[in-house]
Amino acid sequence: MRTSVLLFGLAALAAACDPAPLFPGTPRVTHEPVSGRHREADSTTLDIPPGEHVYLTAVRYPDGFDWELDTCAVEGTVWIDLYLDGQRIRSWPAGASVHPDMHRFTGGHLYADYSTATETVVLCDGAELFRFPGREAIRGFLVREDGIHTLGQDRDGNGFTHRVDGREVFRSENGAIIGDPDAGGGVLTESGEDVYYACRLPSERGMEYRVMQNAEVFRSEAVSDGIRAFGFLGGKICRVESARRRLLFRVDEQESALAVKGGEALLWCRMIPWGEKVLALLCVTGPEGKRYFLQASDGQTFQPAAGETVSEVLADGSRMGWTVTGADGNLQRLRWSDGGSLSVSAETYLTSGRCALLRDGHLHLALTGRGGAPNRYQKDAESVEIPFNGYFTSVVIE
Repeated sequence: MRTSVLLFGLAALAAACDPAPLFPGTPRVTHEPVSGRHREADSTTLDIPPGEHVYLTAVRYPDGFDWELDTCAVEGTVWIDLYLDGQRIRSWPAGASVHPDMHRFTGGHLYADYSTATETVVLCDGAELFRFPGREAIRGFLVREDGIHTLGQDRDGNGFTHRVDGREVFRSENGAIIGDPDAGGGVLTESGEDVYYACRLPSERGMEYRVMQNAEVFRSEAVSDGIRAFGFLGGKICRVESARRRLLFRVDEQESALAVKGGEALLWCRMIPWGEKVLALLCVTGPEGKRYFLQASDGQTFQPAAGETVSEVLADGSRMGWTVTGADGNLQRLRWSDGGSLSVSAETYLTSGRCALLRDGHLHLALTGRGGAPNRYQKDAESVEIPFNGYFTSVVIE
């Protein structure tokens, strides 16, 4: 990004936030002299005020390159940028890690991964951390005291591997990982000293759903035609299954009938933790067409307006909401479970579920502009332009 463009962006940021800035007390950033071919900007000293801050990750292309339409090779370097409270503070060459699920910010560091013809490579802040044989798509990523846990699905063929710092902990040659890779640790969750995840894999008894605790089986259940969705959320076994001509939502031993109407069929289901409860987002189709609805494990049901497409569900403690997108994929609004709604900047969208976050009751959105519309960060009803040629990939509060 040229200096003039960056200065213009910071000026626009300040103007948009006046008189009550969205990012008060912007930290002072001290840059060491730039060195090396592969580093555009290296912030080695950050005078960051205490408390939580907003971090945004983004992929930035050279000025003038139309990343939405252009399929030609990029002339110049593509960067992964890190923003702290609205200011770009670090940049790393993106290389093959441009996809939103191939880089992540956690614990003050930017971790990225990519696959060669024979290996998977993991980087931290642009430097290689470790590599291992096999081409894996990282679906779970946790940084812990005992090392970096990754859960990777094979890119070539079937199978997955749980690793710590690249070392194999558990390997299945033909299993499948279950869960949402856009969750906090991806499909990996932790409790105390243990790491958990859900998977589907063959056994001597046939196909099984399993919950793994580290390298051991924690729970298992035979795969049946009746189970339509399976997951492990908040320490609970969650299932959507067909029984007695109904669809049931089971969370451990708690059971409720899902509000599916006569003649409707389930297209897909996603499950999300919500405090002590679990939410199921369902997309069904029937005589009246496609519709979405949400149902909690205690039976409470939430029905979006007719014709609305639900893309993301955000839950934090007692508050819950869902994003509504149009036919073009643009984000239109967020609706709250209490009946309220919140408008979103026009001509913007979420490149991944990691670009939306509900934290301490506050909504955070990293919005990418479409067709020339500016990229924006939005907190609740306030938003600010953050101009650059590319797209956001996540919003993190640390």
